[in-house]
Amino acid sequence: MDSTVSLADGLERTHIRFLNKLNQPTSIQILEIDLKKKIVPYVMSSFDDHLYVAQPVSDMAKYNEISSGGEILAAINGATTATYSYIKNGRKINISTTSGKEKTRPFFAVQSDGAAYIGNCFDTLQFNFEPYDINKFKGLISGTGWLQYRGGVIVSTSAVVQANTALGLSSDRSTLYAVVVDGANSSFSVGVTFNDLARIMKAIGSYDAFVVNSGAASVMAQRQLSAGSVGLASWNVVNRPPVSMIGSLNGVGFVKMK
Repeated sequence: MDSTVSLADGLERTHIRFLNKLNQPTSIQILEIDLKKKIVPYVMSSFDDHLYVAQPVSDMAKYNEISSGGEILAAINGATTATYSYIKNGRKINISTTSGKEKTRPFFAVQSDGAAYIGNCFDTLQFNFEPYDINKFKGLISGTGWLQYRGGVIVSTSAVVQANTALGLSSDRSTLYAVVVDGANSSFSVGVTFNDLARIMKAIGSYDAFVVNSGAASVMAQRQLSAGSVGLASWNVVNRPPVSMIGSLNGVGFVKMK
């Protein structure tokens, strides 16, 4: 079964539940972001600061909304450790897996002009490396492994079935896909392998895609206003992470610009 809700013009969230080929339940949350509309990705950080501390994504969205320049309508987790590249508002907090130091680890970036970008190269022997200027990125988070590269599905040797968070970008870079797969409770969703996730990303329209993180940190939150005249904003988790879910050092918010 599946259901789709429109969070704004250009931003839709779809929840898909199905039985996999082993008759096990699987639950997937998909955000489809039309970047031609007034929805922009924004790299968030814990407490909207430059700290190596973890924070739940729903709280992170709350802290980062003012600096985002609009309303963070939805958000996903980023990295849980400080070993991955990370740029926040142009400040290079860690660039160890980018800037030519490591050319194969995937990353997602927001350029100075607001354009979305997935960079680095799956295999520099098979493909020509596409150079980039890291100084032109105002936000960046790196991931753990490729799912798709230049339209092709990357075959993984791992058969682990687990929760995952992934980002994908269409070939014309006009549509961004954020996917969170549940895997904390096997009676609700067992998760997916990297190979199955790669096929899912291709099926929904991505051209380049990668795993942001896997396991207990995989979270998607959505903005809601409380009832009444005040209408205070809160960010509710829409998937089912473990009760003891791990916070993230950073994340990606999807912002409706004012």
